[in-house]
Amino acid sequence: MKKARQIKQVRSQPVTVKGVPLLDMFFPDEHITPVHLSIYQLICGLAVFLAVFFVYLKTLYPTIGLLDSGDMVSSAYTLGIPHPPGYPLYCLLGKLWISILPLGNIAFRMNIFSSMAASIACMMVYFIVLKITPLSRKGIIVCFPAIVAALMLAFASTFWKQAVIAEKYTLNAAFATILIFILLKWQEVASRKQKGLSPSSRVSTLPLGTQTGMSMLLLFALCLGLSFTHHLQSIFLVPAGIYLVLAVNMRMTPRINYLTYLKMALLFGLPLLLYLYLPIRASVNPLTNWGDPDTIEKLINHITAKQYGYYFTSSPIKLAQHLWTHLTGFFPPQFTWWLLWLGIAGFFSLLKTSRRTTIFLGLIVATDIVHSIRYDILNIDDYYIPSFAIFAIWMGVAVGYICNWTGKFHRHLPLILTCISLSLPVIPFYSHYHQQDKSKHYFAYDSAVNTLNVFKDKAIMFCASDDIGFPMWYLLFVEKMKPETIIIDKAFLQYAWYTELLKQRYPEEFAFSVSQAGYATTLDEYTLNFIRANIERHAIYLEYQQPLETEFSLVPAGVFCQIIPKITPEEMKKILSEMDINFNLRRVRDTSIYKDWRTAVIFKNYGAAYSQLGSFCGNTGLYAQAEKWFQKAIEMNPDSADNYMGLGMVLEHMGRGEEAKRMYQKGKGN
Repeated sequence: MKKARQIKQVRSQPVTVKGVPLLDMFFPDEHITPVHLSIYQLICGLAVFLAVFFVYLKTLYPTIGLLDSGDMVSSAYTLGIPHPPGYPLYCLLGKLWISILPLGNIAFRMNIFSSMAASIACMMVYFIVLKITPLSRKGIIVCFPAIVAALMLAFASTFWKQAVIAEKYTLNAAFATILIFILLKWQEVASRKQKGLSPSSRVSTLPLGTQTGMSMLLLFALCLGLSFTHHLQSIFLVPAGIYLVLAVNMRMTPRINYLTYLKMALLFGLPLLLYLYLPIRASVNPLTNWGDPDTIEKLINHITAKQYGYYFTSSPIKLAQHLWTHLTGFFPPQFTWWLLWLGIAGFFSLLKTSRRTTIFLGLIVATDIVHSIRYDILNIDDYYIPSFAIFAIWMGVAVGYICNWTGKFHRHLPLILTCISLSLPVIPFYSHYHQQDKSKHYFAYDSAVNTLNVFKDKAIMFCASDDIGFPMWYLLFVEKMKPETIIIDKAFLQYAWYTELLKQRYPEEFAFSVSQAGYATTLDEYTLNFIRANIERHAIYLEYQQPLETEFSLVPAGVFCQIIPKITPEEMKKILSEMDINFNLRRVRDTSIYKDWRTAVIFKNYGAAYSQLGSFCGNTGLYAQAEKWFQKAIEMNPDSADNYMGLGMVLEHMGRGEEAKRMYQKGKGN
C-alpha cells in the first residue's frame, strides 16, 4: 500500500527539464507590462502609414498588370467570381472602392486599394513592435525600433511587389497583422495584475464590459471569420491563436467559460455567410464566373480550391527540397543578406523576454512553412508574406534589444544607435526600388490591346495563358473594348462546369456534338469540332498549331493565328503581301525599366510573332517581306537562334550567300 502511494506521488510530479516544469516551458506564466500609447506614438504610426503609402503610390502600376490582376479587377468591377476560393470580401470591398474613388482608370484604383491595405499592414507591424518591445528610455526614441520594423516589411521585395498591383495578398497581410495585434492586446489585458493581488489572482481591469477583456477575444473571432471570406491563408494564425489562448487561459482567474467559446464560434461563423455571394452571383451568370458555384457541390469545390489539388505534393524528397529553397531563396532577398541576422537576433531576444509571445509568432511562421512547402506553384513566395511580416517584427525587436543592452555602457549610446537604426530600411529600399518601380509598366495592358486590335469583330480566341487571358478580360469586361469577343480558356475545357457555362452563354456557337472518332491532331476533339462548327461565321484565333494546316489554312494575326477555310497558295500570298503589323509596346526599349520573367515572355511572344510572319512569307516566296519581318524579330528578340537561321535561309534564297552565312554563324553562336 505504501509502495503504491509512492508510485502515485511520483507519477503526479510534473515532468521537468533542468528543474523547470515542461508545462511551464511551453505555457509560461508571464507578466505583460501594459503599453499605453502616447499621442506622439500614435502620430508616428500615422506617419509610417502615410510615408509607406506615398512610396507605393510613386511606384504603382498605372493600369492592369500581370499575375491575377486582370482576374481580380474584372471580378470586383463586374461583381463576378474570381479564381478559388472566390474572394467575396475582396469583390465587395473592391466594388465599393471603385465607386467612391473617382481617380484614374479602374485598374489604377484597385492598385491603390492594394497599396492602402499594404500600408495598414505596415502600420500594424509598427504598433505590434511597440507593444512587445518595451524600452528603458522615454520619449520618441521608443518609436524607432517599431518604425524600422514597419519599413523593413514595406520594402521587402515580395511585399512591395504585391503592394503596387491589384492583388489579394496585401489585404490578407492587413488582416493577419490586425489579428496578431488583437491577440497580443488581449494577452496584455488578461495577464494584467490588479494592485495587491497575487499572480494567481490576476484579472483584467480593461473596461470592456467583461472582467477579463473577453471583448478582445470576441473581436478576434469576428475579424478571423471576416478574413476567411477573403483568403484562406488566415488559417496560418489558427494554431498559434489556439496556443496563445490556452497559454494565457491557464493563468487567468476566472478562466474563459464555455459560453465565451460559443460566442466566439458564432462570431467567427457569422462573416462566413458572405460566401453566399458566390452562388447568388453565379445564378445570374456574371461575366467572370469561375467555377460557376451555383450548387452546393460546386460551391464547396470552389471554396476549398479543389481544382488546385494537383499542385500539392507529399513526396518527402520534394518537401525537403522546397524547405531548403524556400528558406534560402525567399527570406534573404526580402531584407537582403546584410540584414538577415537582425531578424534571427530578434527571435532570440524576444525569447529571453517573452517566451510565450515568441512561441505564438513562431507557430505562425512554422504553420506557414509547413503549408507552403507542399504547394508547388510559381508564385509560392507570396504565401510567405505573413512570415515576412513576423520576421520584420523580430528585426524591430532586435533593434530595441540592442539599444537597451548598450545602455549599460554609456547613457547616450542607445539614443545614438536607435537614430542610426532608422537608416537600416534604406538598404532594402535601395536594393529593391528599381525592381519594384512599376510606374512605367504598361506591358500587360499594351499586350492585350495589341491582340484585340488585330482581331476582327465578334472574334473567338482560344487562350492558354493567364498572362494573356486576364488582361484581355480587363479590356473586354471593364473597358468594353470589343466586348463581343469570346475568350475560351483551353485549360478549362476539361471541366464540366466550364463547358456547360459556355453552352449557356453562347448557345449557337456551342450547338454541336463531340464525336469520338475523327481528325487526328494535337488539339483535343472538342476544340476541333468547335472550329469546324463556327469557322464560317466567326473569326477564330489561337496560337500556331501545325496539324491544323491539313484541314484549314492559318494566317498570322499578331501573336496568334487566324484559322480560315482552306485557301490556295496564291490566295495566301496575296493576303501576306498586304499584311502590315505594328505592335505598340510603350517603353519597350527603355533599359531603365526592370522586366521580370513574365514580361520577358511577352517580349519573346512578339519576337516569335514577327518570326512566324517571316516564315509564312518565306514559304510563299515573299522574300523581301520575309527579310523585313525576320529583322524585326531579331530586333525584338536578339537572343533567339531561330530568328537568325530563318533570316539566313531567306537571304540564301535571295542569292545573298555571304550575308546568309553570317546569319547562320550568329544563329549557331546563340
